[in-house]
Amino acid sequence: MTNPIFWAGVLSLALIYGSIALVLNLESGWGGMWDLGTAGLLGAGGYSYVLLTLDNPDLGTRFLPGWPMWLAWIGASLFTGLVALAIAIPSLRLRREYFLITTLALAEIIRQLIVIQKDITRGHTGIANLDRPLDSLVDARTYNYIFLGITAFAAVIVYLITRRLGHSAYGRTLRGARDNEALALSLGKPVNQMRIKTFVLSGMLIGAIAPLYVFYLRAISPGVYASGITFHVWTALVLGGIGSAFGGLFGGLLLIVFTEGIGLVHIGAFPDAVKENFSIGLLLVLVLRFRPDGVFSERRTFRARTRTISESDTRTSDQLSTAGQK
Repeated sequence: MTNPIFWAGVLSLALIYGSIALVLNLESGWGGMWDLGTAGLLGAGGYSYVLLTLDNPDLGTRFLPGWPMWLAWIGASLFTGLVALAIAIPSLRLRREYFLITTLALAEIIRQLIVIQKDITRGHTGIANLDRPLDSLVDARTYNYIFLGITAFAAVIVYLITRRLGHSAYGRTLRGARDNEALALSLGKPVNQMRIKTFVLSGMLIGAIAPLYVFYLRAISPGVYASGITFHVWTALVLGGIGSAFGGLFGGLLLIVFTEGIGLVHIGAFPDAVKENFSIGLLLVLVLRFRPDGVFSERRTFRARTRTISESDTRTSDQLSTAGQK
């Protein structure tokens, strides 16, 4: 039987991916901005957090601000928001595949900048043995349970924020512009400004999630932020359901738990990478065959909300009618 500590680590990683997928759903599922630059923003957030906390001159870097952990966490979120703004202003003028290619290219540029700035980031060498919150309270193995609690709390916060935005008037306008931009513009809606705000907010949320990924790895290097992360996050969102308020989180859990479970199964002499790709492909085929919109659909998310509003309006009308009769 597999050690529960192992599965605590797996669930932590799944919640991190699920949280990022929720943010991706905000900008892509509801905002219509199909972004392939998630790995770049995650790298900007992770590196900014780590660099802001550095205080060890033995690392050979010339940037040692030594900020406390909580302040660096806030700084990483704000910095990633600024990076997202720098990406959004030129990129959001483009549409469809041009926007996809641009965000993918900019994500790779961010990664190459990390490699080039060796005197600050240590290039390909990276930085290892990073501190984690509450790390001194328990031993390294038991810490997985504490970290699971931290990631679960963060996932709930991200879910509540994105769900609130999705059900707000802002979210309805965002989805309306996604479905019919010409109509939204004719009604005087500031579509481009809304998309920039959404992209920047998404960047800030990814910047806030990025330290969790650093804590999970306990190290950071440019290779960690290759485009494969973007692929996995998009897969999680597709599995859970694009446009669903809960789909991204569920998709992250489903993807990571399923692939890790398949990895434990002995299948001849197949390497882990082959088994992982096979399990992801199998999972996609099964889910999309029986649930083309993903496990949770956008219609299901907002239909329940519409029904609640309609029932509330009906009760209000009945009360007014009864009061009039009296």
